[in-house]
Amino acid sequence: MPGFFKPNKQLKRKVHPVPSVHCSDSNGPIGSQSQSCEGQNLQNRSSWTDFQSSSAVQDTFCMEQLRESASDLNLQPGHVWPVDLLQQRDVPRAEPATAPEPNLSTHLRKLNCCSDVFQCTLVNIPQTLALLKQVKLPLGLIFQPFKDSREPPLLITDVPPRCSTCQTYINPFIAFIDQQHWKCNVCFSLNDVPGNFLVDPMTGSYCNPHSRPELQHAALEFMVPLEYQAKRPRPVTYLFLFDVSYNAVETGYLAIVCKTLLENLDRLPGDSRTRIGFITFDNKVNFYQLHSNLSRPRMMVLTEIHDIFTPNEETLLVNLQQSRQLVVALLEEFPVAFRETQKTLCAFGPALQAAQKLLKFSGGRVTVFLTQLPNEGCGSLQPREDPGDSTLGAKHLGPATNFYKVLAMEFCGQQIGVDLFLLNQQHIDLASIVCLPRYTCGYVYYYPAFHHIHSSALVEKLREEFRNHLTRSIGYDGLLRIRYTQGLMLDAFYGNSFLQTTQMLSLPYVRPQAEFAFQMMIDGAVTESLLVVFQSSLLYTSCQGERRVRIYTYCLPVVSSLSEVYAGANMATITGILSKMAVDRSVSLCLASTRDELIKVLIDALVAYRASACSPKQSAFTIPRSLQQLPLYVLALLKQPAFQTDAAMSLDERVFTMFELMIQPLIVMLKMVYPDLYRIDDYLNSEPADNDSMEMGKGTMKRPALIQLMAENLALQGAFLIDCGNVLYIWVSRHCSSSFLDGVLGVTNYTSLPGTLTSLPILQNPASKLIQAFLGSLRKERLYHAPCFVIKDDSTSRSVFIKRLVNDRTETAMSYYEFLLHLKERVCG
Repeated sequence: MPGFFKPNKQLKRKVHPVPSVHCSDSNGPIGSQSQSCEGQNLQNRSSWTDFQSSSAVQDTFCMEQLRESASDLNLQPGHVWPVDLLQQRDVPRAEPATAPEPNLSTHLRKLNCCSDVFQCTLVNIPQTLALLKQVKLPLGLIFQPFKDSREPPLLITDVPPRCSTCQTYINPFIAFIDQQHWKCNVCFSLNDVPGNFLVDPMTGSYCNPHSRPELQHAALEFMVPLEYQAKRPRPVTYLFLFDVSYNAVETGYLAIVCKTLLENLDRLPGDSRTRIGFITFDNKVNFYQLHSNLSRPRMMVLTEIHDIFTPNEETLLVNLQQSRQLVVALLEEFPVAFRETQKTLCAFGPALQAAQKLLKFSGGRVTVFLTQLPNEGCGSLQPREDPGDSTLGAKHLGPATNFYKVLAMEFCGQQIGVDLFLLNQQHIDLASIVCLPRYTCGYVYYYPAFHHIHSSALVEKLREEFRNHLTRSIGYDGLLRIRYTQGLMLDAFYGNSFLQTTQMLSLPYVRPQAEFAFQMMIDGAVTESLLVVFQSSLLYTSCQGERRVRIYTYCLPVVSSLSEVYAGANMATITGILSKMAVDRSVSLCLASTRDELIKVLIDALVAYRASACSPKQSAFTIPRSLQQLPLYVLALLKQPAFQTDAAMSLDERVFTMFELMIQPLIVMLKMVYPDLYRIDDYLNSEPADNDSMEMGKGTMKRPALIQLMAENLALQGAFLIDCGNVLYIWVSRHCSSSFLDGVLGVTNYTSLPGTLTSLPILQNPASKLIQAFLGSLRKERLYHAPCFVIKDDSTSRSVFIKRLVNDRTETAMSYYEFLLHLKERVCG
């Protein structure tokens, strides 16, 4: 098998029934089975579908129930339409919204979890490992357990019953053996039906259990009863760490950040108990006393950074409401307090240790601003960027020291999350310090060469991202469990978290955009059931101090034929899993090895299909329609700057790009790999009625048609927008219409337009408002703010736009057509 798909021995573990795990804040397993009600006897059976008294019927009742719902499963061989890659090169786009439907009945599809929460590379699960190996495709799962889904979870009042063996919550895809027992669809254990589960909570009369919300909805949420909580949930705590060294003062970031924080101080998620604190650092570490009985803030300087000591926590982490005036005074003072500093050293490591000591009992969210390479005290680093070394691998892309990884894992154990805002002018060794957000559910916000005057686009990006960082709803103090049907096993994990076991992740805090991925393997055969289920259960504390559990259950069919497996291949999710595998391999080995392996994965998949297809035209270069985009997206990954050995980018930029590929939501990651290209000058004249209603915030934004990423599609009279996920570019051709130039760009003719604009002007006319609304719809709900740059056709910056045209040939990479010819030679001989 390809190297990407080799089992990770440390994670390889057969999924057997596991014992109940008690959370640290609970007195017992939530949803444990209750005793049956007295009087539950023959007279109560009338509310059920008639049961037969025959034991043989009861023994097979679970299978009969499945067949009732799945009687119209398309279990006949799926239709796989072969596509000739060379003759049909106009490839439809891989979008999560167009993922293939699993081979389920209409009834089960309606019950299933929304596909924007769970996505699987193969929506029809191979029955055996041999079948999975035969298709040479990864079996992987990408999911967002806290997503603001288009189908939000149903809030219920009761705690759902759980399997007494593996703790899986009851769900719409379980089967009842008889009136008093249900069969778990993860470990296949039999469980007693709680007596209160047969009672309608509104009328008090006995009811059909299938009408219960737990069996009608695959997305549920409930509040944890007080009897399951050992103590009251902890308040939300925010701790801000500011770099105030000479380099930091020169960037001018502090005034921007403090102003943004002041503007959003009352919008911080939390309740009346929310706490806040501040630490600054240069060659020393400074604390700030903000207790409400003080008349003004007091700064305490810690000169001994090799033995961190923290003063009284109660005066440093204060109630935001009670000490609000002191917090405001401190934020107003920060931008001028260090204006005359000449201290160039950066005690980043000691500042983190101070934060850990402050939060070790309360947990919390640490937001760090850093402008230079840490060079004082513990965690000091040395520059290690080598522009002449194109074999980048573990030596450069991995951490130079274990200090930050060890500290991050300690943070995670204490429920402390860390976010990094990096505003460096020179190398900062992101590969080493990225461990902090990597293991604590945090994020990296990167602003290379930031300056408050000379980089206006980065200033806007910092404002927008910091504002979103402050105000976005979060869950904290979380514990995420993922359970899956016996016969599957976890092979690899990708995401910003610490994997405590093969089924449990610790989440100091979680955002709606948080995405996790698993690479799965089949251990033996999935033969116990016609269906496989994946269930995520997130135990977290809301910003209102409520302890909650959010449950998503995703059901997929088990199939036994190659055609059904191919018909259910989800190209978008396959690309997502391959990108994460590529990042993982680059860090552990080297870029060259990653590129070779990506091509090998593609060739193996093509050869596997060729071997399985009974085509009389043996010379035909075909692939299933479901995989038609695979060659294009593998080529796009090979052209990704993160995986190019000759890419003119700094080491920090490469590491950040890899970090983005790992943590960006799938829909954004796909745009990073293969951007969306639109023609927008013609768009201004289309659908005027719909566009007018959209400008007023009504209706749905209708977008222009997507265009293939080829230079031949860039008309000399047009204006084009390319959405790269994390950045937007507008290309203005030489003969672009004057109405677009005047209405959108605010210039009278092409020659008046600067070579590159770092932002799109906001004008008070319908054309400008429409384009601004279109950009807003593209940026909506993104983790990072995507700045928009305007580039002229004859600008020196035109290469920035041209290199995004993946289908075209470059000096160092093949065009899509050349790539297909190369593949055909390797596959067909």
